[in-house]
Amino acid sequence: MLTIALVCSFTSEGWAQKKGFWRSVVAYMDSSNVKGVDPDYVTQPDKPWALVLNSTTEQMNLEVSSTMDGDFTAEMQIKPPVSTSLGVWAGFRGWGAGYSLSLSGNSGYNFAMNMVSPSYGINLRINRFSFDKPNASYSASLPDGDERQSGEMTEDFLNMFLSSPMKIGTVAFDGYWVFNKKRFSLLAAYDQSTTQLRSAGSLIAGIMYYYQKLDYDSPKNFFFIKTAGDVGLMRVYQGSVGLGYTYNWVPARGWVFNVVAMPVLTLINKVKSSRYEIILPEDEYDTLDTDSYLNAITMRHTGDETLNGSVLLNLDLRMAASYCWRDWYVGMTGQYQRFRSNNDNTTIKLSNWYLKAFFGMRL
Repeated sequence: MLTIALVCSFTSEGWAQKKGFWRSVVAYMDSSNVKGVDPDYVTQPDKPWALVLNSTTEQMNLEVSSTMDGDFTAEMQIKPPVSTSLGVWAGFRGWGAGYSLSLSGNSGYNFAMNMVSPSYGINLRINRFSFDKPNASYSASLPDGDERQSGEMTEDFLNMFLSSPMKIGTVAFDGYWVFNKKRFSLLAAYDQSTTQLRSAGSLIAGIMYYYQKLDYDSPKNFFFIKTAGDVGLMRVYQGSVGLGYTYNWVPARGWVFNVVAMPVLTLINKVKSSRYEIILPEDEYDTLDTDSYLNAITMRHTGDETLNGSVLLNLDLRMAASYCWRDWYVGMTGQYQRFRSNNDNTTIKLSNWYLKAFFGMRL
């Protein structure tokens, strides 16, 4: 009986400690969003839990400009299909998890994670897409030519000279620090775990890391490889620091509009490229049909090179709008990023935008 009593005593003490620990965690999460803020400007809803339905639309735009043999300049624009998804999120005071289902049928995946506090925010986005029917256009000129030729690449042309799926992978990370956390809250605009009562703004500092992998190293893409200066695989690494401003505008009760504009200085700008030699069939073209000729094209890896580019200036632009009433809220957020990289005689510009609409209920 004494042994059983001692075991029960230790067990009760252990449960009490665990319960005390979780109470401390919940108390921290419940108060951390409004700790040290001015209640005339920032407060938080009474109900801590939230259930949110959201829909995300995203697209990349890739522009490639290359000069071949010192006299011929070609520009190509590639637009992968628009990516759309529908998801659900649940959390406590802005801390939670969600799941999204792709509706566009794109081959690949899209992962996003963000964490926002009164003082800082962290955003991570990982994308990888594979597509074989992009919207593509071109323009070309010769130094001694009077006219510049341009046009859309037809589906027949793409099926013939750009028929292997192209793969684009990106990793974008940005973190920022808000200086005026006493009267300004990004949480009010982006996850509604706080409420902005009056308009206010703040200086904002940030860091960014960006990685891009563009892979089209297939003989069936020989036209694009030749246009890009024999490059069939390119990896871009960029690291940036920035300083900008963000503002919450509250025109009426329940409304909040936010803009974050932060110029960033890219201090790390490295490009690693893989070059290939295109080997055409020895047989004459007229002795083979088109499919046989294209299937007979091969390529040989000729080496890799790494170039350190110059310091660049980019822009991180983010916007949000939301309206809250009673235990409900609705809104939209958006972000635009543009990156530029150079590799010898080839310049690549990649822009990425996304819009996220949401409808939430507090519990």
